[in-house]
Amino acid sequence: MTRRLVLNVGLAGFYLLWADERTWLGLLLGVAVGFVVIAVYDLTTGRPNYAVRLFRLVRFGAYFLSILVRANLQIAWEIMTPGFDQTPRILRYPVAHLTAVQTTVFANCITLTPGTLVVDVTADGGFLYVHCMYAEDRASAIDGLRRLDERLQREVFA
Repeated sequence: MTRRLVLNVGLAGFYLLWADERTWLGLLLGVAVGFVVIAVYDLTTGRPNYAVRLFRLVRFGAYFLSILVRANLQIAWEIMTPGFDQTPRILRYPVAHLTAVQTTVFANCITLTPGTLVVDVTADGGFLYVHCMYAEDRASAIDGLRRLDERLQREVFA
């Protein structure tokens, strides 16, 4: 996926030089032409489809952006309203089924979300300890982490 993305950017740069159209529209058109070339090449060689994988990556980005917006709104509401509506909790989430890279990406997704923070990873890499500011009950908080984990596995690492 990374090689194809770099190839797509390279083809876009080649298109900019070839067409002598150095504008944002030209760059966008170059990326689109590179995307089509790579997608057709993948279809003819039977390789994993670049278009589908890129679509899944963009879909995960939109999903994660929605999580970020909701978490930021929740934190902003907490700041603007007086009182203590937090229900902090530290959760232990199993990650033995993930590789080291997948665990790192998952932990970064958790830590980037306001209100959650990965505190520690066990020495064997089997569990993450996650601090959640708004975890009224353990089951729903674990369910939210599980949804993020499954979505990440299905759309980014599949």
